[in-house]
Amino acid sequence: MLKTRACLVIHIFILLVLTQQSCGYQVVTKNRTNPQFQKLVIPSLENETKVFEVEQILTQSLVRAFIERTSFDVVNEPSEADAVLEGAVSQVIVNPVLYGEQTFGSTFLVTISVRVKVVDRKTGNIFYENDNHVFRDQYVINVDVENFFSELNPALERIGQDFADSVVVGILEGF
Repeated sequence: MLKTRACLVIHIFILLVLTQQSCGYQVVTKNRTNPQFQKLVIPSLENETKVFEVEQILTQSLVRAFIERTSFDVVNEPSEADAVLEGAVSQVIVNPVLYGEQTFGSTFLVTISVRVKVVDRKTGNIFYENDNHVFRDQYVINVDVENFFSELNPALERIGQDFADSVVVGILEGF
């Protein structure tokens, strides 16, 4: 009985391995970017909103995301870059979703809209462009009204990182 059970487990394992190999899924270890450029510069995004310094937080998050998630060399000098990521923050909306008994809001739906494009620095050719990249997610910002603004910057940094990850994925999927 034990021998048949062991045989059955081995057969199921082999069947699972063979099935997974034949389904076409594989781990992607390199990004599918255009091989024409390897060095990217990310100048500060433009801020078309009334949210103070949102462009700085989102730009820093984009730089960090490209360094951590891609094989691009992110450089500071445009003259060293093969491509430029240009963008503008066109809208930031924060709406309360959940209310507490003694607070005006505890969970907020944050929506950020940006225009993003990756341009070949030498030729001006556009490698990627999205005029309306929308990022939307819910965040617990702070339930204490008196300390709401002290928590706002860390919340924006969390939002910025999630936003930047969505932009990186959009760009990598666009190639």
